[in-house]
Amino acid sequence: MDDVLPFLAFGVPLAALARFLHKRPRHRGKHPLWPALGATSGAALLIVAGAAGYNLDTLDANAAGTPWSATVIWWEVGLGIALLPVAAYCWRKGLRSLEPDAARSV
Repeated sequence: MDDVLPFLAFGVPLAALARFLHKRPRHRGKHPLWPALGATSGAALLIVAGAAGYNLDTLDANAAGTPWSATVIWWEVGLGIALLPVAAYCWRKGLRSLEPDAARSV
């Protein structure tokens, strides 16, 4: 019984959440601005972490013994900069979906 209790403590709320999300009405779908917020926050996280020298790669951080580096981590900065056009596209698409249909025909 002691082995089942942690499983139930984690599994029952997870199953309830899955059921709640599955039973949502279809008209309450994902808002078009969520991808824009996700891409923007991902780009900001990568740029700031890379510029500060914080290694987000757990394998490299474990091998070095610390997640901090003495230099800028350029692959993180580059990946963050590469996400910026994706974020801009998502923002443009999301903000245009908020406009009324009459303004789009102009």
